[in-house]
Amino acid sequence: MNKKIILASAILAAVTLMTSCGGQKNLIIPRAVSSADAISVGALNLQKGDYDILNTVTETASVTATYSSTSLKLISEDGDFSYKFKFNKSMGWTLTSFHGTATFGYLLQDASYNAEDLPSAEEFARRVAIARLIEVVKDYGADGVLEPIVTTRASNTGKNAVEYQATVTAKIVKIHTTN
Repeated sequence: MNKKIILASAILAAVTLMTSCGGQKNLIIPRAVSSADAISVGALNLQKGDYDILNTVTETASVTATYSSTSLKLISEDGDFSYKFKFNKSMGWTLTSFHGTATFGYLLQDASYNAEDLPSAEEFARRVAIARLIEVVKDYGADGVLEPIVTTRASNTGKNAVEYQATVTAKIVKIHTTN
């Protein structure tokens, strides 16, 4: 009987130790999310008169990241948002303060964003540029975008600071309804 009690105590201690140690996932980033269909030309299987290309649009976003050994500050070029993150060994990355809210966009073929991981400044810039493209798609009353091209460039803007500028270009389309 003593062996069973000792074994149960050891298992309980190991489980308690495993669940109480390690980084805690508590990074919550205030954000808005939009999504749109990105349509592959090959997947459309439509004839020339079945759809209209309404326009080719380009949207950009710029985010500056200032790095230190235990913190990261992300600021949008247009002042829409700023986020400050801090790292400590027991808690991992935490959001310490923010101003405004980033609006992130996702094209439906994109992998989902994990809000528990520290986002990169490059990811912020890409997601904001895609959100702006989605707003244009909505304003046109379009059905989706044809094979968008997303590019990002980075440039050093000072000591421990990098500016990430993302550009997304796509043709927005309206598909004719069939009768």
